Amino acid sequence: MSKKFVFILLLLSVNCFSQVYYSSWINSYLQINSYNGNTNPDAYTLTFAGNGNINVPYWRLSVKLKQPITSIFGNYVIPANKISFQPVSTSGQAYPNPIPSIPQIGMPLNVFLQEGSEVFLVPQSNAALYNHPASLLGYYNFQLKYSMSVAGGAYLGNYPAWTVFTAPLQFTAYDQYNNIIGKADHYFQFQIGTLSGTPPPEMSLKLSANAVNGALEFKSMGDYVNGVSVTYSNALIVSSNTNYQIKMKSLQGQFTSAAGNTIPLNAVKLTLSPTSQNNGNVYPVSLSASPQLIATGSSTQGSSVYYDIKYFTGSNDERLIDAKSEDYSTTIQYEITPQ
Repeated sequence: MSKKFVFILLLLSVNCFSQVYYSSWINSYLQINSYNGNTNPDAYTLTFAGNGNINVPYWRLSVKLKQPITSIFGNYVIPANKISFQPVSTSGQAYPNPIPSIPQIGMPLNVFLQEGSEVFLVPQSNAALYNHPASLLGYYNFQLKYSMSVAGGAYLGNYPAWTVFTAPLQFTAYDQYNNIIGKADHYFQFQIGTLSGTPPPEMSLKLSANAVNGALEFKSMGDYVNGVSVTYSNALIVSSNTNYQIKMKSLQGQFTSAAGNTIPLNAVKLTLSPTSQNNGNVYPVSLSASPQLIATGSSTQGSSVYYDIKYFTGSNDERLIDAKSEDYSTTIQYEITPQ
């Protein structure tokens, strides 16, 4: 009998509508006057609303940069990964339970845009959109607010003072079946002012396209006896002008299937391997919802260095042998900071 265990780092999908309604509004303008960058604390707010009984588990929220972040006259571009979103707060009304908090939903605390790609602000909510009112038409309202940051760095000095940039973004909310609850296009503007201060450290961390969706599959009894592994070559791409460290954590507390069955996170292990021209140090770990150090390294002097990512399981793990034959998933977050 074949069993399959899948862990997914990013999920992409399209189409249709659900039982709640989506709307959103923005505070679109942000001026940058320092090499430290700046943050718009009230950049994007979404609302899910409806009446009566509502139950939408495992909902998701994405944002996509539709075109490059280009200056008004088209002669300058801000890299997509210099722009990020951070969840700020939740509010609203529901019955009988209160609106879930950011930790209860379980979402990345900092999500960077990617050129031409959909990235998930909420990869898979741990808290359903839920309403079971005493009145048949009892009102449900859920608001989620995000801030938006423009990263600091020496790159800001490449733009003349008072240059204005436009970022065309598309936000999409999905239900658990990948049906579209709603979507909206919003345009944000950034203006580079007269910069003060000195440039802070510049750091970049990317996943290659081949490693965005990772999978471990059990096809035979030998896979359970010996364990399985998968390696993604040149999967983690690092650039830093200072000493750095990389940490990893799962955004969910366990692997979960669509039917609600679970597998402990630590049934899967991870290790990085530095490729050529990379002098980084690596530290194997078991997956966990707590941040864990997986690599350290010295300045790359502005160049990119690469790590292979290997996911693997142990031999004769009864938690995997006894699990039901389903797809199980979690979302992994990697983070780079100065060492």
